[in-house]
Amino acid sequence: MKEKELFVCIWIHHIATFAGISEGIYYLISGNRRVWKNCMIFLLTAFQSWAGLKILADIRKGKSRLADSCKGLKELSENKRERKRILWTLVLASTIFKIFPVHILGRVS
Repeated sequence: MKEKELFVCIWIHHIATFAGISEGIYYLISGNRRVWKNCMIFLLTAFQSWAGLKILADIRKGKSRLADSCKGLKELSENKRERKRILWTLVLASTIFKIFPVHILGRVS
C-alpha cells in the first residue's frame, strides 16, 4: 500500500471526526428535540470529541496511531489488493458512523 494512499485515508478519517464534532455541537445548540435525542447527540459528540483530542495529541507528537493500526493489515492478508479494499472499507464505515447518526438524530423532530 502506498504511503500517499494511507495518508489520504487517515486525513479522511480525521476530517470526518471533526465534522462529526461540529455537527453534534450545531445540533445541540440549535434545536428543540426530545430529551433522549439530545442525550444521544451529546454522547456521540462527546465520544467524537475524545477522538478529536487524541488526533490533536498525535499531530502534536508527530505520530499516528491510525497509521500504526493500518500497518496491522499485513497480518490479515498478504494480498495487496485485498488490504487496500479492507482499508477503504474501514475508512468508509468509520466516516459514515462519525457523521450520519448525529445527522439523523438532529434532523428528525
